[in-house]
Amino acid sequence: MKHSKIVPLGNTLGKSGSTSDPTNFRPISVLPTFSKIFAKLILNQLLSYFHKYDLLHVKQFGFTRGRSTIDAGVELIHNIFEAWEESHDALGVFCDLSKAFDCFVHETLVRKLHHYGIQGVALDLISYYLRDRVQMVDVNGKRSYGSFVKIGVPQGSILGPFLFLIYINDLPYLVKDNHGIVLFADDTSLMFKIKRRELALDDVNNYLAKVVQWFEANNLVLNENKTKCIKFTLPNVKHVKTTILLNNEELNPVDTTVFLGITLDAKLQWGPHVNNLSNRLSSAAYAVKKIRHLTDIETARLVYFSYFHSIMSYEILLWGNAADIGTIFVLQKKAVRAIYKMSH
Repeated sequence: MKHSKIVPLGNTLGKSGSTSDPTNFRPISVLPTFSKIFAKLILNQLLSYFHKYDLLHVKQFGFTRGRSTIDAGVELIHNIFEAWEESHDALGVFCDLSKAFDCFVHETLVRKLHHYGIQGVALDLISYYLRDRVQMVDVNGKRSYGSFVKIGVPQGSILGPFLFLIYINDLPYLVKDNHGIVLFADDTSLMFKIKRRELALDDVNNYLAKVVQWFEANNLVLNENKTKCIKFTLPNVKHVKTTILLNNEELNPVDTTVFLGITLDAKLQWGPHVNNLSNRLSSAAYAVKKIRHLTDIETARLVYFSYFHSIMSYEILLWGNAADIGTIFVLQKKAVRAIYKMSH
């Protein structure tokens, strides 16, 4: 029940990473069937308990009932607009945690579970599930020796994501006053309201220092090179450089960053997102056209809705008012014409 096989899953699709570089692979645990059943039973009980007593923080949008990436996106954009309405700028710091699911400490999780009222046999079962796990790596049929896993949860496990939500659930309580936080599992986005033309951001830097200390205290590794910072300003407001410190190193603001699959820009005009989306939809429209030559209309329609339409409609609630959205409509018409073999 506690033995798992680790299979490396390539993570280079659409990227420039080499398949010969081990860091470009994500380890996925192939778990025994009984272990999955056991984990599912525990998960159902935890979900019922945490939802009944409303224990999950309202700013956590990942792996929770009735919440999705759309809700997380709406919360983030709301923070930006709220700052603008108060004649402030919005500063977003998008934290990147390195292999968060592999780093959390079992004993720390058990203490937090106890804090939320999980005790007795229930706590013992979860503790039993986590400890003394053994894993081996399987690459093209060649297996390594087994080794004990002392931290983290198995990648791909049923219970792992929700245990991580519990592990990180107390982080949002650090962020108060005029600041905000948006969590989607381990994706941590910090939002700060700052006065326009303000150069010194001592309050922001103090909060960032507290967040970094929390990560360190909970054995989570912040990847400073991949952590991004954007200063969101109205289109007619002149940008003023501000100094943001992360671990005493200056964090330089960028013009764009990707948040849960959408590309955010500093003016929130969605041009970069539409450009990236157009490239993906162009390939999808071509695929629909090729499929239509080989199959009937119904199959082509299925490909359109599962491939093209799902990409196009993702988070459209946020970017649907983009000035150059006409580019997307042109590609959509192209895909629809391909289904019905229409030339115009």
